[in-house]
Amino acid sequence: MAQPEDLNSRTEVVRDTIVLQLKLIVDGLRDLALMPICLLAAILGLLKHSEQPGRYMYRMLSYGRLTEKWIGLFDDADKDQMEPIKYEGKNFDDLIVRTQTAFESKYVDPEKKEQLIQKLNEALNDINGKVNHKKPT
Repeated sequence: MAQPEDLNSRTEVVRDTIVLQLKLIVDGLRDLALMPICLLAAILGLLKHSEQPGRYMYRMLSYGRLTEKWIGLFDDADKDQMEPIKYEGKNFDDLIVRTQTAFESKYVDPEKKEQLIQKLNEALNDINGKVNHKKPT
């Protein structure tokens, strides 16, 4: 019969499975809440702050990182007694950059992109000036 302190005891696995399900629910609810909050924070930062437009969104990411540590979704992976799984490949951000680069090189005219960015910056500067009651810089 397995000892209670055995990491692979049936009761430990059942308990950890239930805890994982609860953590997944909390993590999912957190992610669901962060989606509109981060979008709103980004928009608010773009509209209010010409110097640091990402200040609210990046603060939300800091809170998200903090809650990720608190939830500890994968903390029990330390109980894995098999050969460590190593991953040194690309991450999701690398995939996004590669996709964006491929898309832009095929479909986006660099001159038109620059004009669009300039118009966007001018529009945001105008909004920043109206929101902050200052002349746009």
